[in-house]
Amino acid sequence: MNERDLQVLEQYSFAVNDAKRVRGAWLLDTDAGPKLLRECSVSAGRLAREQRLLVHLREQGFSVDQLEPDSEGNLLSVYHEHFHYMVKELPEGRECDTRNESEILRAVSLLARLHLAMRCPEPANTEEPLFSGRGALEEMQRHNRELRKIYAFMKKKNRKNEFETICLSCFSGVLEEAERAEKQLCDCGYGKLRAQALAGGHFCHGEYTHHNILISGEKMTVVNFEKFAMNVQMDDLSFFMRKILEKQDYDLRLGRKMLEAYEYEKPLSASERAYLSVCLGYPEKFRKLVNYYYNTNKAWIPGRHVEKLEKFLSQQEKRISFSREMGYTGFNI
Repeated sequence: MNERDLQVLEQYSFAVNDAKRVRGAWLLDTDAGPKLLRECSVSAGRLAREQRLLVHLREQGFSVDQLEPDSEGNLLSVYHEHFHYMVKELPEGRECDTRNESEILRAVSLLARLHLAMRCPEPANTEEPLFSGRGALEEMQRHNRELRKIYAFMKKKNRKNEFETICLSCFSGVLEEAERAEKQLCDCGYGKLRAQALAGGHFCHGEYTHHNILISGEKMTVVNFEKFAMNVQMDDLSFFMRKILEKQDYDLRLGRKMLEAYEYEKPLSASERAYLSVCLGYPEKFRKLVNYYYNTNKAWIPGRHVEKLEKFLSQQEKRISFSREMGYTGFNI
């Protein structure tokens, strides 16, 4: 560890036996159990709100990680005014297996129960910010503007690489899908859902993915709530379902079972189903790939990105059919 990291750790009461570098953080072996140290760019107020949410969930019986205060009770530790750090507990467990149907369905059921517990209206007299997430309509409109700009850029290029050639063969159709989704979002009652979420204190995890679900025996622990926000909770469900279904080639049977597992714990309204259908139908994978292309070195695109693009195209019909059927039926079978 460098001198800065070592001096930050002096602000904590635990003793560090060993430390090793992991993705974006330090894994600490301490006399108080394993911990994770990482630089932090959020405010002390946001960390305090995250900690209150985590304490609330623990009181409700959920297994979640938690922030570790320093010796003075601060969740945000400062080094020379400019460098901010936080320390978190590191629960035991392995990541949720995206090929294990039983674990996937347990994770969806857990998400539904978390969503019920994460309805925590803020006191009317609070002076804290609401920590509300971005609105989906504004976000989708921004993404679609970016898609139109990238499409125009690609068409003007004289010499096109393999990635650009494949993109242009399908770009107009994908852009139509994206713009259709924007219109559907305006028509599905999203505005009311968003207003209800903010008024009712409906929090989302923000990045509910298999990487953040740890399994140890029968115990499931949810970690990394850093992107928590007050928003429509279907954002979490659509994010998790999309990640899993991309890996499972949009298996309709599995998609139905995932939605049933969620609704067993927390039934969805017609507006929530419609919004979920729009989210899953939006060509998000394509958007991310072309956005990466546009904002990096366009002369060389990793072969892996060409493979991802081809996979997106191979799954396109299934993805559209899946989202349409869910929108029509809600999978009430």
